[in-house]
Amino acid sequence: MITQRTSVEGLGEVAPSVGNLADNVRDLRGRLISVRNDAYARIKTAGTAKLGKTEGTRVAVEFDYIKGEFPVAVEYDKLSLDLARRAVIANSQGKYSCTDSTERYDKKRKIAEREEKSGVSHQERTAVLLPREDFNMSPLKNPNHFAFFLKDLAEKEGESSYFVLNGNNPIRVYLVDKAIVDGKKDSQLLENPNGTIVVPYAWFRSLVDGSGLGGLGSAVSCDYGARGVLSGAPKAPQKTSRTSKLKLEVTQALRRRQPFEYNGTLYVPVRKGISLK
Repeated sequence: MITQRTSVEGLGEVAPSVGNLADNVRDLRGRLISVRNDAYARIKTAGTAKLGKTEGTRVAVEFDYIKGEFPVAVEYDKLSLDLARRAVIANSQGKYSCTDSTERYDKKRKIAEREEKSGVSHQERTAVLLPREDFNMSPLKNPNHFAFFLKDLAEKEGESSYFVLNGNNPIRVYLVDKAIVDGKKDSQLLENPNGTIVVPYAWFRSLVDGSGLGGLGSAVSCDYGARGVLSGAPKAPQKTSRTSKLKLEVTQALRRRQPFEYNGTLYVPVRKGISLK
């Protein structure tokens, strides 16, 4: 349940949802905050209101893995409740959520490769291939991945730089161990070793932790919580005024080509091109 809202200039209302991933998806209607927007919120609030200062959050990045291949990171616009529930169930059993085939991975890898060949800037890309090992990202270390996750903030300096808050520390990206993905150890963690391992969110750790970005599959069933950007407080329903009600009745009558009465006068709709004298 959403109980708190923080207004962030230039972004809107940022609201937290506590509980597991399925709860977050339900509360936030599937729209978890992006890495860029959470970093922006942390900058604009200068680490106050717990926006990244002492608490991390789930963010809208999906990691897909397949045996022997580089993982793919995909930004998703909306996470389905069904996928979130399946991920929570799998991870509560100590497993990673997997699909029954490699189709999911293949499709997203093609997107990443197509955008790479087309010269799409990393700030505008929707999918990117990652290293197989954990890595650091910053403007100097893995700048392409840094630009993919941080977007326009990757080129900001001074007060607009995320590293003003982060102490100039690179953001560490934690991936699922490739030995697990390749099935050489801990294969019991996989529902289907021949399928695609899906970590349908990333964990953007707090400033206190040095801001790591972790694809931690086992955490989707834990009570970490997520943030989302809301369009604003819902507006109270307005009463239909006499004028607007009349306008609606007249419009409906004209569409049906039916006569209507107003203040004792009968009005009859006519076809275009007919003049009344």
